[in-house]
Amino acid sequence: METTMRLLKTRVQSRLALHKQSAFLEHGIVPVTSDCQYLFPAKVISHLVKWVTVAHEDYIELHFTKDIVEAGLAGDNNLYYMALIERGTAKLQAAVELNPGYSSIPPIFQLCLNWKGEKTNSNDDDIQALESEVNVCYKEPGPSHQLLTNQLQWLCVLLDVYLETESHDNSVEGVQGISPGEDVSVAFQGSK
Repeated sequence: METTMRLLKTRVQSRLALHKQSAFLEHGIVPVTSDCQYLFPAKVISHLVKWVTVAHEDYIELHFTKDIVEAGLAGDNNLYYMALIERGTAKLQAAVELNPGYSSIPPIFQLCLNWKGEKTNSNDDDIQALESEVNVCYKEPGPSHQLLTNQLQWLCVLLDVYLETESHDNSVEGVQGISPGEDVSVAFQGSK
């Protein structure tokens, strides 16, 4: 009985935290708590533009979520969202799936980048690497109730790194802070 009550309390706390995070996200704000700020660089140029709920039927119809659907991971009881992250002319769509066991079970992100063509995990190894990185980011320390917003902030950082290392022209707005081949950890040292 005690274990059940503890699990129920944890689940209610997770849902309340998710509700608060969603309220911020719907206004284009990715809240990062003070105890998690050290995980991210001080300046992140990519930003959340849109956060909306998506119906299960619409999620399974997205061409870039087919891996999740075919693996049987897109359950009817899960929550689905679509995030739009932008930097300059680059637009990153992130289809986000939250299991009812969130935050014990991390969200799953599927990505589609519209920049110099459409790129997904099926046609671009770098997008596949971005997905892998954001989907394993949950192992980072920090409050587990902030897992979703930490992953979204990390996705903004990853998009910055991707665009700055891939850009060979001026179509990406913002400071070109990372050169191809540069050690990214050196570029982010001042953020701790």
